[in-house]
Amino acid sequence: MNDNVLKLIVAIGRLIVQQKQSNDLFPHMNQSESGVFLAMLQIIAEKPETELFSLGEINSYLDYTRPNLSQTINKLEDKNYVERVTLKDDRRVTYIRLTEDGKKTLQSKYDSIAERMSEIEATFGEGDTNKFVELLTRFIDAYEKTK
Repeated sequence: MNDNVLKLIVAIGRLIVQQKQSNDLFPHMNQSESGVFLAMLQIIAEKPETELFSLGEINSYLDYTRPNLSQTINKLEDKNYVERVTLKDDRRVTYIRLTEDGKKTLQSKYDSIAERMSEIEATFGEGDTNKFVELLTRFIDAYEKTK
């Protein structure tokens, strides 16, 4: 195995292990529930005007089974973080909307993540941060193409 490939595996492994150990992002949620919240956070980061989330859109980030996603949404509803919404003009599609508690929780985590990323950018410097973002984006594109 090429030394660079081994270094890449080790670096990504360290990041994954670090993320799994710091399950403090959403301490009152299990891993599936946190996943749904992180997917919604990603969708809002990409499209800030988003208020309604389709199950398909959420699941495009997660790849849960339909029953698992539905059960996870049920649990988030029970905790008053989200509510299901159907539109009058198309009752076949169910959307998810954040409740006020859900919005506060998501905003708090977004602020926390943004603060940490700002600290990382300050450590890296603007130029290296831009290079890193470019390389990481290219890496993710390459990773997805080689599935």
